[in-house]
Amino acid sequence: MKKPFYSTILLLIFSCLVLNSLQGQEYRLNLIKRFYSIGTASINGTYFPIGNSIARSLSANLKNLVAIAEPTEGSVANVEYLRKGQIDLSLMQSDIAWQAAKGIGPFVDSPLKELKVLSSLYSEVIQIVVRSSSKIKTIGDLKGCKISVGSKESGSAVNAIQVLTTAGLQPSDYELVYERFTRATESLKDGYVDAVYYTGAIPADGIVRLADRTNIRLVVVPEEIQQRLVKEYPYFSSESIPAGSYRGQAEPVSSIGLRALLVTTESLSTHDAERFLRVIYQNSSNIAAQNLVSTFSRREDSFKGVDAEMIHSGALKFFQKSAK
Repeated sequence: MKKPFYSTILLLIFSCLVLNSLQGQEYRLNLIKRFYSIGTASINGTYFPIGNSIARSLSANLKNLVAIAEPTEGSVANVEYLRKGQIDLSLMQSDIAWQAAKGIGPFVDSPLKELKVLSSLYSEVIQIVVRSSSKIKTIGDLKGCKISVGSKESGSAVNAIQVLTTAGLQPSDYELVYERFTRATESLKDGYVDAVYYTGAIPADGIVRLADRTNIRLVVVPEEIQQRLVKEYPYFSSESIPAGSYRGQAEPVSSIGLRALLVTTESLSTHDAERFLRVIYQNSSNIAAQNLVSTFSRREDSFKGVDAEMIHSGALKFFQKSAK
């Protein structure tokens, strides 16, 4: 009489163990996620908050995936992080991406031919900031000045030399100060440097904060210098900083610009590239609003400033499908 009772107890115990085991397996399966790191730049620039917005969108809309934006030294550093597999995606200036893929400039001895572009996101404008009391009016007046250009591995530091050289200045004519953008604005406020050279979206948060504490002015890049740059370097374009972009700026300021790109390497699958872009473009208006970038991810600009050989196969498929 007792056997059926004990058998029932054993059956119940066995069932509980199996159920717990299955639940444990399911729980472990739910914990299995793929992590993607997005390299950006300094926290006070534009790349980090935009990278954060992209990461949140990907994490919220794709199952079993977590994307994280990481602050870095900037575009040049991101090339090396991609090369070493330490990040999966990166925000990067078009000039740095071009030079890395082609093996020119700072990458003449170390090209990253596997670098691929997912999308051209928005225009980045070169913004040269001085104190309002400064005698510096145009880029040629920077002769004999100390200029903060961001971290040594930032894109700003690289294109600053191109722009200054095109303006007729030699390296001996000025002193470059390499420091993070956060510190650069403080250096200008404190009078340690004469100008801050920054490449990024308008308005730049760091410059907005600086203008709230110090009277500043933006330096003009003359049209003839713009034309020379555009002719020599295909990734440059003439730009204007609209009036009112910063406190006290009554008039638009003529300048030069590049493009901010979302890049990766050939190791990212076509499937992942397509679904990442789908989420980004579905959420582009939210990302633009969160970061005050009005022209973020316009489809007509998706390959602006990008050589055709640099486009990721998944990006080609995504934009071909979306165009139908």
